[in-house]
Amino acid sequence: MAFSFFRNLLLSLLILGLASCRSTPPLLHLPPSLAFTDLASGQPIDTTSLRGKLVLLNLWAAWSPASAKELPELVAIYEKFSPRGLVVLGVCLDEAPAAGLLVFAERHGIRYPLLRPGPQTLDQLEPLETIPYTILLSSEGKILQRFRGPLKASDLRSAIQKNL
Repeated sequence: MAFSFFRNLLLSLLILGLASCRSTPPLLHLPPSLAFTDLASGQPIDTTSLRGKLVLLNLWAAWSPASAKELPELVAIYEKFSPRGLVVLGVCLDEAPAAGLLVFAERHGIRYPLLRPGPQTLDQLEPLETIPYTILLSSEGKILQRFRGPLKASDLRSAIQKNL
């Protein structure tokens, strides 16, 4: 019995030693100024104003059933956490006219800002693997967590509460 305890301890130390030899992946930071335009006005958005705030970027498209499915949860998260400082931004990847997208958003109860990405923005957010795609950013602009596909509400809420 004592032998198996020491064997397991030795194996654990060996695994920890090997794991510590691996290089730590670099922290992911967003570029200082991502380019977005307001969907309704077409005016550029000053992303430097987001520094110091917890930001949830939700990349979506009106043609995506998975995007539409998660909208009620995003609206609820916005309503619950925006008074506590969370900034929710809907980044529309749809090429449809803005007027139609705004009607779609109104029907789904979206009250948070809707944006279109600038020409290089999606390249800077790589890897964009699926739609919807949601990124939680720290107050310093560090990517805290990526949510690929429809959100798991409990995972997202937990990540927001942990970082607010």
